Order: sequence, then structure tokens, then C-alpha cells
Amino acid sequence: MRKSISIGFLFTLVLLTTPSCSRLYFGPNSVPKFSTNQPNELGPNVSLWEDGLRTSGDRNEFEWWYFDAKLDDGSVLVTYFWKVHFIGNQYFIGFNYRDPEGNDFFKLKYFKSRQVSFSSDSCDVRYGGNTFVGNLKNYSITIDPDDFDGVGFDLTLKSNMDPYRPQDGIIKAGNDYFAWLSAVPNGKIDGELTINGKKSKLSGSGYHDHNWGNTPLQHLFDDWVWFRGEIEDKTIVAAVLYMADKRGGYDVPILYVADSSKVYVNRFGQDGLYTKKSSRITDLYNKHNEPLFRELDMITEDGYKINIKGKNVIDNSNLFKRGKMPYPLRLAMGAAKVDPFYTRFDSELSISIDGQTPKIGFGVFEIMDLK
Repeated sequence: MRKSISIGFLFTLVLLTTPSCSRLYFGPNSVPKFSTNQPNELGPNVSLWEDGLRTSGDRNEFEWWYFDAKLDDGSVLVTYFWKVHFIGNQYFIGFNYRDPEGNDFFKLKYFKSRQVSFSSDSCDVRYGGNTFVGNLKNYSITIDPDDFDGVGFDLTLKSNMDPYRPQDGIIKAGNDYFAWLSAVPNGKIDGELTINGKKSKLSGSGYHDHNWGNTPLQHLFDDWVWFRGEIEDKTIVAAVLYMADKRGGYDVPILYVADSSKVYVNRFGQDGLYTKKSSRITDLYNKHNEPLFRELDMITEDGYKINIKGKNVIDNSNLFKRGKMPYPLRLAMGAAKVDPFYTRFDSELSISIDGQTPKIGFGVFEIMDLK
């Protein structure tokens, strides 16, 4: 109960100290725009410290470490360790498990500052008995069942390929930025799953990335789509970032195709990479939400054709509800046409090269609708 009151007080304080809902959510009108010349100084090799703590705790900073896994029995695991510093400091873990029968479990748990720790030398993130620790090659990830209604896991993630980031992984508009590192584009999973005291072995393939920034995401983007998937021995990571109009209104596509021995595609921005979205979603969002689509095509000028189709919904959440924003404030946001959603699909993937017969694979496709 105390947790809900503290979250509600946070949103109330934001509302009372901000002239309007529009300004609260979209930020100031006069802001720097994105440049086509983005940071590119770190070189192709990712260092250990890049997956460590990248923020200092200044106001408006945020950071998260993300993991998902497609298990051999058809189930899906997703977890993310968040830290945000918008008004007060908030630390939380989101955990989602879909079992082989399609039943979903989701829980979000908040932690106090004294319960969390981070390392700036490498990925060493600890929230009570929940840990996310690794060195770009091998990771140990634990979700404590005592914190998540009897559901948890203890696993290792062993990377099958080098880390990836587009250039330096930092997308800037003036001093405002959002950053992304795919520390493990593809890895092997082994470990144990716990459900109400009963343990079972788990294995499969997994993915880990790390994100951070210094300004609320909705001040930079209208929305984005992101995907990671596998076809035979190849891993595909794809995204399109849709910039807010006041930031220039650009679409920034990203595509990475690699296996353990070679990188086949590494394209960032309007660099011989073209995208098309289709299959408008009509059954998941409120009527006034902007159009969003469950299918993405990407074509490179050297003959790669990628098709991604969001199939079964793994997670579809109103972010204000998930963050426990009080209902009266959600109504006020709705009146201002602010209604953010996060959607994740179990997805189908196809890839063809130079007109060859397409090969079929699978993946996870997400849509982040920030407005």
C-alpha cells in the first residue's frame, strides 16, 4: 500500500508543478534537433565498462539492463532492471514469463536505494537478491522468487558473438541523448526456473542489451519499434526510431545481421537502408492513439530483404497503469491525448539475400508508443 501511495504522490507532484499536461509529457517547444552526424569515436570494439553504470543519478537520467530468452520448450522470459531519476530516484525490476501453454505472468517490483548497487567497471547490477552480472561474454542473471510471487530463475547467458552498437550507440540532439548497447546479440541459456518452490531445467537462446539517457524518452521520440531474432546460425537486430517533430521528425533505422564469425549487415540511419511498415494494429490501443503497425520490412541496397511480423501478443500494457498512476491523473492525460503503450510480440522473421528463396526464423518484436 505504501508503494502505491509513493508512486501516486510522485505523479501528483509532477502535475502540480507543471503548467499543463502537454508540457508535462512533451517537454519544451524550443529544443535542439537531431543531427545526421552522430558520435562515432569509440571504434568497433566494445569495452567492458560500456555495460557498466553509465549514469550519475542526475535529474532526468535513466538506465536499464534488459534480457529476454526464447526457451527450448517454447516459453519466453523477459526481465529488465531499471533506474530512473526524474523527480525522485526510482529502482525497479519488471519480470515477464510466458509458459509453453501461453499463460502469462508479469510483475513489477520497486526497491529502495539501500537495496541496490551498480558497478561502473562492468555489468554488476544488484537489487536485493536479484542480480545481473557479466563481462560481455558470460552473464549470470537471477530473479528471486521471493520477490516475484514464487516465480523466478537462476541462469547463465553465454554469448555466441561480439557485442554490437550503432557507431558509439549514442543518439544525440544537442546535449540530450539516448544510448543503446547490444551487449549479447545472441547467447546460449542454461539454468533453473522456479515456480512455487518447484524447480525445472531451462535452456534456449537469449539476448541482453543496455540502455541509458539523460532526458525523458517522450521528449525525443514519438515511438520506436525494435526486434531481435534468429534464422539458422544468423542473428538479426533491427529497430526504427521515430523522432518527435520538434526534434526533426526523422526516422532512424538500424539493422545488424551477423553470426559467430562474420558481420553481414551493419547499417545505421539513412545509409542504404530502407523501411516500410504495414498491417496497422486496430485491436490493442485506444482510438485516439497514433497509427501503429505489426509488420516491418527492411531492404538494404546490397540485396538483403528482412520481413518481421508480430504474431502472438506477449505483453500489451498501458504504461501509466503499469506505473500505478492514479486513475484521475490517467483521465487527465487521456484528455490531453497522452496514452503511452508498450507491446511485445512473439514474431515471425524471414530473410532473403539477392533474390534467393527466403529463410524463416523467429524473434521478439516490440513497439514502444510514447504518446
